[in-house]
Amino acid sequence: MIPFQPPEGSVLYCDYDGFKVPEMIKKRPVIVIRRHRQNRKLVTVVPISLTMPDILLSYHVPMNEDFCKAHLKGKQSWVKCDMVNVISIDRLRKIKNHQGQRYIPQTDHIFLGKVKTAIRVSQGL
Repeated sequence: MIPFQPPEGSVLYCDYDGFKVPEMIKKRPVIVIRRHRQNRKLVTVVPISLTMPDILLSYHVPMNEDFCKAHLKGKQSWVKCDMVNVISIDRLRKIKNHQGQRYIPQTDHIFLGKVKTAIRVSQGL
């Protein structure tokens, strides 16, 4: 658990325990795309999948290969921009590096912009 509202672009692990299928139901990396303005315990996130989608659509954004190697166990990953959730920060955990230290990697603003564009596409906005 983290005791603060992480900034936009932060990558953390989210425990989706308690959600129901076909919602996300396991621990997986997410990107924070928005801080809640009135409630400091809420953030909006999109999940990152380490499995390539069966059908690659315009709202599946591939992660940068170097970012994946450095922060996501080296596996190619895709942001699933059709699965936006508002969650409690109590569900979030820092990423663990090879030495067991916990930290919060950041995506750059250009990539975050691509994710937000793909969210709008997925929502028909």
